[in-house]
This record gives sequence, structure tokens and C-alpha cells, in this order.
Amino acid sequence: MMKKSAITVSLAMASSLLATEASAQLLHNLSIGNPKALGMAHAVTADPPGIDSIHFNPAGLIRIKGRQANIKALIANVSIDSKFGDPVLPTDIFDYPYDPNDADPNPISDKQLYYNLNVDCQSQYPISDPADVSEVSSAHDQCWGVDPVANTSVSTGNPVMMVPFMGLQETPILLLPMGGMAFEGPTGDWAFGSAVYVPEGIGYTRELDEGGAYQGHQVGLTRLTYFSPTLAFRVTDTLSAGIGMTFSYHGLGIKTKFRAGGMTIGYLRSLNTIPGDILPNIELGPYDNVGLLTMEMEDLFSVGFSFGMLWEANDWLTLGFKYQSEQVSELEGDYSMEYSETFVHTMEGLQGGLDALLPILDGARVAAVPVQKGTVKSEYIVPQNVAFGASLQVLPRLKVNLDAKWIEYSRWDELTFTFSQNNDFLILASVINKLAGMNYADPDELRIPRKYEDVWSWALGAEYQFNDNIVLRAGYEPRTSAIPEDRTDLLFPIGDADLFTAGIGWQYDNITRFDAAFGYMHSKTKTDACQSRNANSCVEGDVVYNPYFATPFENEVNAYLVALSVDRKF
Repeated sequence: MMKKSAITVSLAMASSLLATEASAQLLHNLSIGNPKALGMAHAVTADPPGIDSIHFNPAGLIRIKGRQANIKALIANVSIDSKFGDPVLPTDIFDYPYDPNDADPNPISDKQLYYNLNVDCQSQYPISDPADVSEVSSAHDQCWGVDPVANTSVSTGNPVMMVPFMGLQETPILLLPMGGMAFEGPTGDWAFGSAVYVPEGIGYTRELDEGGAYQGHQVGLTRLTYFSPTLAFRVTDTLSAGIGMTFSYHGLGIKTKFRAGGMTIGYLRSLNTIPGDILPNIELGPYDNVGLLTMEMEDLFSVGFSFGMLWEANDWLTLGFKYQSEQVSELEGDYSMEYSETFVHTMEGLQGGLDALLPILDGARVAAVPVQKGTVKSEYIVPQNVAFGASLQVLPRLKVNLDAKWIEYSRWDELTFTFSQNNDFLILASVINKLAGMNYADPDELRIPRKYEDVWSWALGAEYQFNDNIVLRAGYEPRTSAIPEDRTDLLFPIGDADLFTAGIGWQYDNITRFDAAFGYMHSKTKTDACQSRNANSCVEGDVVYNPYFATPFENEVNAYLVALSVDRKF
């Protein structure tokens, strides 16, 4: 039983890391910051937006005339509000038909059994009237403990970003400046360009003393494409193609508390109350903080490529296609594990005795120290994706775009983290893996299943030419989540979402153009108790971190996006 509890503790770190993988549909396209694309809900595969065709459809770069430069900025505000309910486990006496005169109730509730086993509790919290449900409940709660997370709410605060060479940095506002340049070839049959942009960028903070900090006190993810050489060329008078390379920085940072939810630890702690027991001291309880993880990892050279085609079939119909390759980042960085005093004392209880058996079970001797530090490596995959689009000029001044997109999120089936040294939490995880016939951990490596899903989604955008200089835009994109219901959590709490957008473009003169757009995205999810194996599973010894054992929770995400740009020929 103790070993099952140990893996629950140890996988806290892994869950924190891998949740940042769960980009779902939240990050795809949102942080690019192109006002035309945002204003039309990213339905621009067949109507690519100038220099940012490099991202949305490389073939669209063929529409560049002369030499052109672009400067743009994305301002974002993302709020995540979470609410917790009452845990459904452990059960208490009043959850069953209750007869105070029945000395052997069947079934007996979890807390009643724990109370009966715990001699100290019976002495410290005596029950004078067994028929008084309130008194019985109070004694049971004092004996077992009350989850401080239950029936609380938490909201995110200031954003944080992973900044190259600087790590996690908290900012009052999420502001991403970007830009690029492109030029038309002398014959007009080809064009070349490169841009700096942020394919993925998000970060948030939660108060360290609140329940949400067990799945992210600070989380920051940045993918910055700093060089994207792209060539577009005409195949025929109506068909164009484009191909480009991307060279990107990728950074992932996280600080998170973690704890070992579940009933096993509570029952183990009660064994120390048996007179004359020879078991090691087990101080750790089901709601106790285990420690604080800090990790920052980077890859300065992550490479990918994209390919696109654009077919201008006639004056009123254009069709587009884009393929973006899978991009792999080999992340490396430093980590530290600051264990709580309670956890250290529990590990000290293993030293000089039981831990001598751990190496036999694929484990190692425990260190039982307050802090463990070292380096860590992990592989982050940006999945391949494709997009199909159509742009229809339905009226002389009205254009309607429709996109369909597919992303291969099933590539996030399992994640591996390799550490420079053995760690106490991994040692115990490796042992329980051996005993349970699983293979998710070694003393210096952790392998975590994810089981995400490929997704299809669509988007609709419209553009109305108000006059010769001003164009108005609007769009809607229902964004399908790649995270199954049994994998939801607070680290990346996005389910199916709706994105509503609007924008405007102003052709100031023959060489200067201003664009602006606003987007609002909303997502709300509800996860019943025991539903998610990434947050509140009720399976004892589950190989996924579950800090909110048996506790239902809800997440609501509101994202506000403003994109501004200036394009100028030179």
C-alpha cells in the first residue's frame, strides 16, 4: 500500500511537465498575431495574409508586390477560473443507512473504518453520542483531515513567459512583438520572405497558497520562430506553390506544488498508531504538501518545414492547401525539487532499513534530503497539421472564407523525461512499476502516457470591402479539443472552445496599410469526481498524478486577443 501511494507522489512532477504539452486547440494559430487572420477566425488558407502567408499558406507569398515589411503585435489576456466541489471519497457514515445501534454496519464507510483503526483518533476525538450524525462526522473529519482545496475557487493572475536565456519571467501583460520582410522576384513569378513570429506562446500564474498551485503555480511555454525562409512560385497562371523552413526557439518553464492525494496514505499513517509497530514513521497525509518543483528547459534550434498550394480557379473561387511538418524540440535544462519537511521525514523513515530492498525492485537507495537538483531532458513534439480552404467572392464587395483543419495530437501518446541523477520520487515510482508489472519509471527516468486524440475543426470568415480604403472582417471558429474527458486537468484546462472575432483594415496610402483585430474565446468544462486520470482519479496507485483525488472541478477560460499591424512597401 505504501508503494502505491509513493507513485502517486512521484508522478506529480511529470504531470506538471506534460500538461504543457496539452496545447489542444488553444494555441494553434492564436499567437501568430496577424490581424487579417484573426479577424477572419483564421479561415485564410485560401486567402493568405501577406507576409504571414509564411505560416498560414506559403504559396500565398506569391501575392507580394515589390518589397514589403511588416511590424505587428499581439496583446493577450487569458483568465482561467477553477472551482472545486466536495470529494466523494473517502465516504463517511452518513452516506449510508445509519443505525447507531448496529455494531457491525455493512458496508462500513471509509472514514468510519479509519477511525476504528486509529487508536489515537479515538482518544483525541471521542464520540459521546453515536446517534449524533454531526458529532460522528466532526470526529471523523478531525481524524482523517479535511481537504483545504474542497469547495474553493481559484483564478489565474499575471502572465508569465519563457524568455530565451532568462527563463520564466512574470509580466503585467502578455505582449508579443513580431514582424517580417518579403520581396517579389524580378519576373513576378516568384517571391521570397522571412518572418519572426510566435507559433505558441502562453503563460499564467496562480497564488502559491491556493489549491490550483498543485497543477501550476507558474507555467510558461514559448515557441519563437526567429528565421523562416520561404519561397513561393507560380506553377501556372492560376496555380502557385510555396515551401518554407522554420528555425525556432522552444522554451518550457514550470513551477508547481504537488501532493499525494488518495486514501492509501491516510490508512498507512494510521498504522503508526499501533502500539509497538516496527514500521517506518509515516508522517505524510492525504492532503499534505509534498514539495515544490521548479523546471526550465530550452531548445534553441528546432526545425520544421511547410508546404502550400493556391489555385485561383476563377474570379470568384480560390482554393488553398497547407501542410506543416511535425517539429521536434529536444528540450534541456535545470530542475530542482524542494521537498516538504513531512516528505523528508517519511523518506528518512525508509533509510537504513526498507530502502535496502528497493534496488532489488528496480529502485535505488533514497537520499531523504530537502532539495534535489540536476538537469533534465525531454522531447516536445509540435504535431503535423494540414488545412484546406476555400475563398468565395459571393458579392462584388463580400468575400466568404471556409477552412477545415486537422492536427495529429495523437502523437502525444507518451512523454519521456530523463534526469541527470536518481530522485526519491522516481525511485519509489520505479519500484511500484516493477511490482505492478508496468514500465513507466526508472530512478532517473519517467515515461508518462497521454492518450490525446487527433482533431478536425473548421472556421468561417467574411470580409466586406466598405470602400476603396477600408475593409471590415468577422469570423467564427469552434475549436475542438484534443484532450479526452478522462484527461482534463487544471494545468491546461481547455475543452471545446468558441472563438469569435472581428477586424478592420485601412489602406492609408499606396505603400502603407494598417490592420487591427479583436478575438474572444470561451471554454467551459466540468469534470465529475473520479473522471480524469490527470487530476481527480479515484484509482489508488494510479500512474497519473491526481492531486484532486475524488474531487469534482470546473474550469472556465476567457481569452481576449488584440492584434495590430503595419505593412509598408519600400
